[in-house]
Amino acid sequence: MAPGRKKKGKKVPSGPVADKPCHNCRRRRLRCDRLLPHCAKCEGKGADCLGYSQIFQWTGAVASRGRLAGQQSSAALYTPARSTTGHSRASLSSVSSISSNSPVSSSSASSVASPSVPSSSPAFIAPSLSQVDEVTETSEAESESGSELDIFNDQYVDQQDNGDDNDATPLASGDTQLVCTTNNSYPLTSETSTPWVLVDPLYQDITSNHRQYLAYFDARLSRDFVAYDMPDNPFRNLLKFTQAHPLLRQVIIAASATHMYNRSRPWLSSDSLDRGLGPRNLLMDALEAKHQVLRMLPSALQSIESTGGDIVLAAILFLINVELIESGKHNWKAHFDGADKIMKLLGPVSDVDESLRDYIVSDCFIYYILDSTFRPTASDSHSYFESCEALQVLGKTTNSYYCCPPELLEIMLIAARLSNTKPDEVVSADMVTAAGAALLDRARNFDVLPWAQEINLSNIPSTEQDPVLSRFRAATSHRLAICLYILHAIPSVRTWVGEDLADAIFAELHHVLCMIPDDDINLKATTWVTFVFGACARTPEMKDWVTVQIKKLMIESPWGFLYAARDALQMLWSVQAEGMPMTSWVQTLRDLHMDFLIV
Repeated sequence: MAPGRKKKGKKVPSGPVADKPCHNCRRRRLRCDRLLPHCAKCEGKGADCLGYSQIFQWTGAVASRGRLAGQQSSAALYTPARSTTGHSRASLSSVSSISSNSPVSSSSASSVASPSVPSSSPAFIAPSLSQVDEVTETSEAESESGSELDIFNDQYVDQQDNGDDNDATPLASGDTQLVCTTNNSYPLTSETSTPWVLVDPLYQDITSNHRQYLAYFDARLSRDFVAYDMPDNPFRNLLKFTQAHPLLRQVIIAASATHMYNRSRPWLSSDSLDRGLGPRNLLMDALEAKHQVLRMLPSALQSIESTGGDIVLAAILFLINVELIESGKHNWKAHFDGADKIMKLLGPVSDVDESLRDYIVSDCFIYYILDSTFRPTASDSHSYFESCEALQVLGKTTNSYYCCPPELLEIMLIAARLSNTKPDEVVSADMVTAAGAALLDRARNFDVLPWAQEINLSNIPSTEQDPVLSRFRAATSHRLAICLYILHAIPSVRTWVGEDLADAIFAELHHVLCMIPDDDINLKATTWVTFVFGACARTPEMKDWVTVQIKKLMIESPWGFLYAARDALQMLWSVQAEGMPMTSWVQTLRDLHMDFLIV
C-alpha cells in the first residue's frame, strides 16, 4: 500500500441515532445515517428532513401542484362511527351528527369532518368533537344521569329504547333530547393514541370547547334558519368569519350552547310541556358567551365601518335568536331596535356574499312583521321597515325558514297596521272595514301553488319527500291563518262577513294542519299558524289538540319562544273561561303587554 494513502472505511455516526431511517431516505430507498435530530444526508442535499416520528397529514386536502393538482388526498375523512340501529324520522327530521374519530394508531392518522358538509367547506372544523345526535324515546332517568357531566368528556350518542329501563318515565312517541353519557361505555384500545388531531387552520387558535359549539352550529343549528338545508346554506357561511370577528364567534357560540341546553333538558312527564334542568356546563357556556357579546357590542358599533355593517347586523340577528331560544320575551326587543338602526347604515355588500345579506335582512323583516301582528301600538313611521317594500326584500329568499309566500306576508303586515288604525276625521270606521274586507279577499283568493313550485328541486336532499307538497301545505296554512287573523284583528270585518265564514276557515285550517306530517321539514314554520288557531279555539278538544301540536313543535325546534306562546294561549283561554267580555282576542293579547315574539 502506497504511503500516505488511507484506507476508505465505513463512516461511524457520532451521537445518538434513530432506530429507523428518516422518511425521506425510506421513500427514496437510500441508506440513512439515522442521525438525530435530522438526517445529515438530507441536510447535505439541502432537503427538509421529515424526521423519524409519525407524519401527520391533512385529510381531504386538495393538492395545489403536481400531477394530482386539484384532487383530494385519499386519506379517510372520518372513521366509521359506532354501529347503531338507525331510528326513523317518524316524528322528527333526522339530524346530522359529528362523528368522533377512533383512536389513532402508530401507523396512521385520521381526522373527522362534519358529515353534513364537504371537507372543503369553511365549516370543516375539528376532529375529536363530541358526537351530536337526536335521541328517540329517552327517559327522564337516563337524562338526569348525565346532566352534570363535563362537556369535554361527554359524547352525545344514540340511545335506543330497548325496554330495559322499566322504572323510567316513558315519553311521548318520537320525543327527542340530547343525552350525555360518560366515555366509560367506550373503552380505549390498547394502542397508543394521540390526544389531538389536526384542525382547519381557520380554527386552530380557537379552543376545543368553542370548536364544539361551532361544529354544532354547522351540523344542527344552521338548519333551523332555512327551510331546506342545501349545500349553499348561507348561514353556514358565517363560520368562515368567526376567526376574524370574535363578536360573531361568541354570538354563534351563545346560540349553539343555548340550543344544546334546551335539547338536553328532559321532559317532566309524557303529557307535560315543561322540562327539567339540562347540563349546567352548557348553560354556563351560553351565558358566558352572551356576556362577551354584550361587552364587545358597543365597541363594534363605534367601529362599524371597519368591522363591517353586515357582520354587526348578523351578530345582532343572532343575539335576537339567542333571546328567542332562551324565552322569546322582553330582551329581544332592544336588540331588534338596534338591528333596525343598523340596516339604515348598510352600504354595498362587502365581505359577506349577497345571498347571506338577503337572508339576514329577510329574517329581520319577517321578525318585524310577526311582531307587528300583536304589538300594542303602531310601529314607528321612521323605521327602516316602514320605508322599504316587503315584496322586494322577501322575494329574494325562496328558501326562507318561514316557508310563506311574500305576498301573504305583505297582507299580514298591512292587516297589522290596519288593526292599529284609530278612526278619526280622515279615516272613518267604514273605510277601515272596507280595507280589511279587501285584504281578506286578497288572502282567500291567493293561489299558493305557483309559489310552492318555485324551488330548485335538484338542490333539495333526496330524503325529503315531495317538497312541493310540503311547501303547498305550509303556505296554505299561512293563508288560512292570515284570514283568521284579519277577522279577529279587525272585528268590524268579522261582523261584516259573519261568523259562518270564520268557522269555515277555522275548520279548513284544522284540516290542513292535520295533513302536515310530524316529520315534515316545514313543520317548524307553522308556529304562528298554530298560535292563531289556538287563540280561535273554543272547545276543550280543540285546545287539547293545540297543546299536543305545540309539544310537537317544541320537539322539532327547542326554541324558548314556544313556551311564551304557550303561556299567552293559556292566559287567553283563562280569560275565556272566566267569561270576561272580549271583543277580539288580538286586542286582549295586546292589552296584556306580554311583549313576546312568535317566529
